[in-house]
Amino acid sequence: MKKLSLLAAVGWLLLAQPAIADDGPQYDPRGTKGCMKCHDVDAQKPIMAIQHTVHAVIADKDSPFAKDNRGCESCHGPSAGHGANLQDDEVRPAPAINFNTSLGLSPVKDREEACLNCHQKQGHVAQWQGSAHEQADVSCTSCHELHTQNDPMLDKKLQAEKCYSCHTNERIDSNRASHHPMKEGLVTCSDCHQVHGSNGPSLLTGFTVNETCYSCHAEKRGPFLWEHEPVTENCLNCHLAHGSNNMRLLKVRSPYLCQSCHMQKGGHDSALNLPGDSKFDQKGCVNCHSSVHGSNHPSGIKRHR
Repeated sequence: MKKLSLLAAVGWLLLAQPAIADDGPQYDPRGTKGCMKCHDVDAQKPIMAIQHTVHAVIADKDSPFAKDNRGCESCHGPSAGHGANLQDDEVRPAPAINFNTSLGLSPVKDREEACLNCHQKQGHVAQWQGSAHEQADVSCTSCHELHTQNDPMLDKKLQAEKCYSCHTNERIDSNRASHHPMKEGLVTCSDCHQVHGSNGPSLLTGFTVNETCYSCHAEKRGPFLWEHEPVTENCLNCHLAHGSNNMRLLKVRSPYLCQSCHMQKGGHDSALNLPGDSKFDQKGCVNCHSSVHGSNHPSGIKRHR
């Protein structure tokens, strides 16, 4: 009798529990197979290429496709209604989190969260919040393409074109006579800029302009016995980073650039008639002052050597 009474008490306790609502968004029980039924290689919006990316590696526990067999819904959210069989007069609802403009974009915050759930934990985008791109409402998929085997942002030859879609002035500069080898595929935007957030100015990879430049131009770092003050202060005092029509990315052709600081001719013979004398070729002052970035020679105070 005691045993029966205990079972009855447990039964009443269970019946007294409030019913759990089950009318919220549901995941498609078919997982990725449900999506591939419509989005195969012959579909208007194929997504098969994602199977060849790191996002679809089921053996990797951190990949979206490895999470509870949810596949595409790991990023798109519970979207059973999107993949359901509909009548002819029914309109197919968009996925819970939509990255496609044709179906109506989800808010930037929702799209960001879908990516940050994984990538922020892994430290890939630790400084994204508060960065220049985040404040400009740039979402991850504004730059990255996930339903393709080769994301342009990870390709040195294609990345710049994606950046130029917003940064049009930089596109113009990169086509000038003197430029970093962007078009040649040897340098790309992320070599200098940390697009997901940075402690430096203009999202630079270094804390300063000079530190960023020195990552490639180490011979200009010094320290030098005879330093050139504008050089140690900021490379951009003399150079245009993205491109120039003057040699070596200079802002102004030498000797005009030098004379923007060195107004006096000093010990130069007035017959030289600086600048503009035919004795000076395109190098100008650097014909004699060859160690313009600094000199370690005991007699290099004038940076002649």
